[in-house]
Amino acid sequence: MSARTAPTAPALDAPLWDAELQQVARALPAVLDGLRSSYRELAERAARVERELTEANRERRELAERLHAADKLSALGTMAAGIAHEIRNPLNAVRGFAELLAGRERDVKDIDVKDIAAKSITDERAQRWANLIVEGVNEVDAIIDNLLSFGSPERLRLEDVDGQELLEGAARLVATHCEGGVAPLVTVHAQAPPFRGDRIKLRQAVRNLIENALEAQAGAETPRIEVELEREGAELVVRVSDAGPGVPAELRGRILDPFFTTHADGTGLGLALVSVIARLHGGSVQCAPRRSALGGALFVLRFPFHPADRPAEFPRNPRQ
Repeated sequence: MSARTAPTAPALDAPLWDAELQQVARALPAVLDGLRSSYRELAERAARVERELTEANRERRELAERLHAADKLSALGTMAAGIAHEIRNPLNAVRGFAELLAGRERDVKDIDVKDIAAKSITDERAQRWANLIVEGVNEVDAIIDNLLSFGSPERLRLEDVDGQELLEGAARLVATHCEGGVAPLVTVHAQAPPFRGDRIKLRQAVRNLIENALEAQAGAETPRIEVELEREGAELVVRVSDAGPGVPAELRGRILDPFFTTHADGTGLGLALVSVIARLHGGSVQCAPRRSALGGALFVLRFPFHPADRPAEFPRNPRQ
């Protein structure tokens, strides 16, 4: 019986094998290019997702800050109502005595402190005391009005507003409360068409910004302030610049908080009230991170532009 022989492997066709290798080698660059393209696409998608997440986190933080600010304003409103009730009762009595002392029958609010010189008061000291009483009562009453503005802001009384008159009116109000006047130190310039808004509230907001700029330059021989109003697209922008020391970066996030102040005799309500008025008009106010052209702080008030003689819609809830 013959022995079996082991099966032999089929012989490789060398030319065919070489052809297949060459085909793979030719296809390899295209495969690598495809892999590189897929990698770049994945990297771009990852970067886009990262940017979207960063933006979402930023919006979440801003929303949380707005909600926190709304909570603070709500708490302040409740407190303000109580404070106003408790303070106004004794103020009414003080006002009554001041009217009697000054020999006046009209409302003390209508009395210019500098003009109280009732001839019926012969005692010079008594007259001076009456003036001080009236001045103090009116100052406290103004603080109460500011407090109540946080708790229950009034609806806007809309009218056509001329920008230049608005700025000049605010500057005049500040000047009347400053010794010697500040008109020569305040430069105002408006370059915007007439618009719809609450003239009284906007004038108060600009006035507060100017007063803040003056307080920042307390002690300066020649304090300088520039107030500009211009239209930027769908917005009106008011910029108030000063030549003071500026606002430190660590304080910019708190400078608009109620009762926060860096001035020894400040109430911390002026800038906070500007923020409320800005929200009433659907806008905002901020302390710019850069210094102004005068070298000091730059505050920017923005709100939507609504042309004069046309209906305008503003948010009903200023805290949103």
